[in-house]
Amino acid sequence: MSYEETIRNLSERRLKTAEQRATEAEKAGLPKLQSEVEPTGGKELDEAEDELLSEKERYKGISEELDQTFAELTGY
Repeated sequence: MSYEETIRNLSERRLKTAEQRATEAEKAGLPKLQSEVEPTGGKELDEAEDELLSEKERYKGISEELDQTFAELTGY
């Protein structure tokens, strides 16, 4: 396996791991958030979910940009 492939594989694994952790945190925190915000109608929960989705998308964008930059630097 070439150096570039190794870097790409590590980047992909890190992204997958981060997504798994975010999903697990979301699952673990969701019941707690729901019990805390139900009296207010769930508005804060919706905001938290929107923020989480935004951060996931931001992380994915950064990862893609890093992959593209790496590819440009290595000539691929």
